[in-house]
Amino acid sequence: MAKRKNPKTQPAPAAAPVRDDMSLAQKISWWSLLAMLAIVPIAISNLTFLGLDLPISYDQFDIIKVFFQRIFGLVALAAWVWHMATRGGKVRHTPVDWAILGFLVWVAISSILSIHPPTAFFGKYRRFEGWLSFANYAVIYFLILQFADRPSRIKRIAQVLFWSGLVVTSYGVLQYLGADPLVWGTLPFEANRAFSTYGNPDLLGGFLMFSTFVSMGLALSEKNLVWRGVYWFGTLVSFACVVVAFTRSAWVGGFVGLIVFVAIAIWQRVEWKTEDWVFAAISLFAALVPLFRSLSNPNPVLNFGQRFASIFEFGEGSAKTRFEIWDAAMKSVADRPIFGFGPDTFRLVFPKYKPIEYVADAGYLSVADNVHNYPLQLASGIGIPGVALFYGIIGWAAARSAKVVFVRNGGPDRILLGGFWAACAAYVVHLFFGLSVTGTSFLLWLSMAVLLAPTAISIEFRPPSWGIAVAAVVAILAMFGVGYQFVYMQADQAYLMARIGAQGPQRTFYAERAVQLNPFNDMYRAEVGLAYTDEVIDAINRAAGAQQSGQDPTALLTEARTAFDRAENSLLDTIEFVPSEYDNYVFITNLYNLGGQFFQDPTLYERSEEFAIKGIRDVEPYGPALRYQYGRMLYDTGRYEDAIEQLDYAHRMDTAYAQLTLLLAEAYQRVGRPQDALRVLRVTEARSPGQAGVADAISRLASPSAPATVTPAP
Repeated sequence: MAKRKNPKTQPAPAAAPVRDDMSLAQKISWWSLLAMLAIVPIAISNLTFLGLDLPISYDQFDIIKVFFQRIFGLVALAAWVWHMATRGGKVRHTPVDWAILGFLVWVAISSILSIHPPTAFFGKYRRFEGWLSFANYAVIYFLILQFADRPSRIKRIAQVLFWSGLVVTSYGVLQYLGADPLVWGTLPFEANRAFSTYGNPDLLGGFLMFSTFVSMGLALSEKNLVWRGVYWFGTLVSFACVVVAFTRSAWVGGFVGLIVFVAIAIWQRVEWKTEDWVFAAISLFAALVPLFRSLSNPNPVLNFGQRFASIFEFGEGSAKTRFEIWDAAMKSVADRPIFGFGPDTFRLVFPKYKPIEYVADAGYLSVADNVHNYPLQLASGIGIPGVALFYGIIGWAAARSAKVVFVRNGGPDRILLGGFWAACAAYVVHLFFGLSVTGTSFLLWLSMAVLLAPTAISIEFRPPSWGIAVAAVVAILAMFGVGYQFVYMQADQAYLMARIGAQGPQRTFYAERAVQLNPFNDMYRAEVGLAYTDEVIDAINRAAGAQQSGQDPTALLTEARTAFDRAENSLLDTIEFVPSEYDNYVFITNLYNLGGQFFQDPTLYERSEEFAIKGIRDVEPYGPALRYQYGRMLYDTGRYEDAIEQLDYAHRMDTAYAQLTLLLAEAYQRVGRPQDALRVLRVTEARSPGQAGVADAISRLASPSAPATVTPAP
């Protein structure tokens, strides 16, 4: 059935032009891969430039990239299987493939043994790098290995990546210039930093490693002067975008990649023409202009000099919090060194292991869902053997492909491979300080396939008599897989409406709709409980208004209690589904405290205490938000000294937490310690001036006629 061809794993010589006749199924597979490469980097769900008021999904960046990546991957795989099962042909492989298969098996075992298998399988929301994404990477790698069997196809892959990259980098430069045509709302980072279609400068930085060095490889491999200039222009824009993203991981990775690329070019004795020196100088100038312009910027993040210097300032700023996150990751690895906690589960792991210093440095609301160090991220997720397998694959691919990259006078096609090799090196370095997201990491696996393609072994495969049945089954499964991606997107659109597009029962309807469409997303599940909690508050407020106006509030109080019961059941189900998610303990204790206050039911306060203690003991010992809810319960039940113990401990963790400080000051007042109340209020005002209620409380307490108590913000 199968006949091995070219059994020796020696590099294939430069191929002569080969007639590119493919079956229809092969063409569908090939063009699906190219479509993936073209669309995934530029895909976003914010289409406000078309006049839409809202994006088409809550996650505007990663989920849409995953959507296209999986659809095109499924179509490409099904079409390739159809061709092989019905017509046969050659199957190309390398020894590295076995390591990849072993890696997938290991990640699958880790997922089964995970702290939360659904997250490990699908990946955490907005990251999506669970087992399914690793399987998708492997499919992309395998299919590219099949098709990248000649220089013309490798060049086509590079060209598609170039044009997609040019869109991404040009848009990033427009953002830096303040000419963004899209409406984004409040950004979680500095204005005029390029984030392009990746939603965050750090995530964009990873993609820039590929766009920059593949563009350079194309430029030096192109014989036509016009196209050579076009590719150099793309390199120019990429260089500029690397600077204006102001992300240090891209600077470090880009620097390493540039050294590697120059070394490859020198080793290959690539001919640099006069125009290349001119284009290279212009590209360097394009990077230096915003660099020098930034030196006068008072913002340390947007000032290249200060930003670069901060790389070496390990004891302050974001570098300090990164080390604290790494410390938590290493502790988690020590607890489960073999299989880890499951891929992409770090958000569920971090609260238990984070050091107390992180709360003061990053704030009580900060939860790290990523280690910002990919080896540690993998070690925490899939264990030390999983990390060894992953980097063993990369190292093996680098060593095996080096024989076709580091060659003397290898011709123009070799420097293009050198561009892919340098891009991989740059991205691997970037990942030591950055994040892996599916919209970029698939390029690492694609690039490894391109680099290994010249060393691949071919096996002739003859289709079996039952091949058509296999092809049909795979096609049907792929069709269902494609359909599920649309359901996945519909769920996120419903979540969008629940978060910002609807109010009252309509908001609850959309939250429940999101869970119906995608029951594996714990954030969707939590939103149902929060929506019902909002209904409780609304009904209570309307009941109070009715009572003030002389109307009977009984029906509204019944409505509030019904909504309360539904909120409670929903949040209990969510906690049962994902016991390690800290936020849900905050949500349910808040609900019980509201219920205890509104319904005058002491058993609800008892439930609040139960979940507060469980959350602090089992999930996050250093969580001020949960201790605030615990202190609030103790305060409401008259246990003021116990409330002070919890609230003061949380206050010392994060002195900027104003709502907690106001309640702590109130508790101090209740036990006759007004000077302590004034002290903690002044600490919070000094740490974070201008927060609502703090300055007023200080004024009242400092006044000779100060009232007996201050009132915490609701």
